[in-house]
Amino acid sequence: MTDAFQQHLITEFRANEGKLGGMFEGWSLLVLTTAGARTGRPRSSLLGYLNFDGDLVVVASAMGSPKHPGWYHNILRDPLVTVETGTEAFQAMAAIPPNRDELFARVLQQAPGFAEHQARTSRVIPVVVLHRLDRVKRMGDWLVEVHDWLRGELAELRRQVDAGVTPGLGPADLRTHCLSFCTALKRHHTGEDMGVFPMLARQFPALAPALAKLGEDHQVVARLQEEIQRLVTEEGDPVKLREELDRLTKELEAHFAYEERTVVNALNAIAPAPPM
Repeated sequence: MTDAFQQHLITEFRANEGKLGGMFEGWSLLVLTTAGARTGRPRSSLLGYLNFDGDLVVVASAMGSPKHPGWYHNILRDPLVTVETGTEAFQAMAAIPPNRDELFARVLQQAPGFAEHQARTSRVIPVVVLHRLDRVKRMGDWLVEVHDWLRGELAELRRQVDAGVTPGLGPADLRTHCLSFCTALKRHHTGEDMGVFPMLARQFPALAPALAKLGEDHQVVARLQEEIQRLVTEEGDPVKLREELDRLTKELEAHFAYEERTVVNALNAIAPAPPM
């Protein structure tokens, strides 16, 4: 399909609430707008889609071409996309699901023509799930709430030190609070390193550099935590403790802000918030 013909169809699609005649009559179609991998400019493609349990699924078959279509390369660079169905438009995250073979089998049940496309090419035709973002509270929103709670706990530790509580000699609540905070932060980061980040990396390859940086941040934060715990339990130097808490606050805020910019949309796309 030439670019000019595709643009003509997209214009007709938008003018007729997602309906096309001729060879496309009766098809379930959408317009997928991605950011060009090289230029960053919007690129719109008309695609057929399937609906699996409320998620829209598209197949990067390109009619069995030996190369992946351009839109697929674009989502590997930036998975945030816009979807138009003719009656609504929404933002979504384009995910590369780990259970591709299972999904492709489901695709063939509804659209057996894709088997012919796969037979024409030696490449494994990707299946892509478009997770819409305009939903109720999701995992990314919950992550921000966890960050806010940790911010508050760290601020309380700093308040206690400013109030003159001497580590190692003062009230037990400073030591207890510090241990509780550090344990919660370590558990949070371990859960991300072991579960959340690998899950995101599999489905959103474009996030790999951001996830690597976040993992490196975790190591920096862990070293600061160890020093703070040592100061609280052993040394009894409130000036040094406050300096280390300030360093931790700076590092952690930069880390949280970066994480919220880079992964919240992806988490919202693929997972609900944990039950309270």
